[in-house]
Amino acid sequence: MTTNGEQLKEVLAEWRRLTVAEGKAIREGNWEFVSKCQRALSELRPKIEGLTGRTAPEETSPPTELPPRKISSRATVLQLIELQRKNLQSLEQRRQKLSSDIEGLSRAGRNLRGLQRSYAGPAKAS
Repeated sequence: MTTNGEQLKEVLAEWRRLTVAEGKAIREGNWEFVSKCQRALSELRPKIEGLTGRTAPEETSPPTELPPRKISSRATVLQLIELQRKNLQSLEQRRQKLSSDIEGLSRAGRNLRGLQRSYAGPAKAS
């Protein structure tokens, strides 16, 4: 029989695995896999909340008053949150680059249409 602490450790390991995989998929532009990772991560949240018992008195205490296991779990969670933040930052950078690329393509299309109108003769009436 596994304890809540052991289950939490397994769930946090899965969170890390999914977050690392999500980051790799973002860098590779594999958006379908990014979506799968994000869905799986959202399914982990209720498990984590259930295992941590967010209303437990220890959770409201300052970190120096937590038992060593809680401090270790908290440090792991903070590392995972930082990984998630980096993934979000990568997504935002990718979105900005793609937005800039789309604007450049739109501008080029407008320029080409303008050139086409300048070189095309007046439309002939039938």
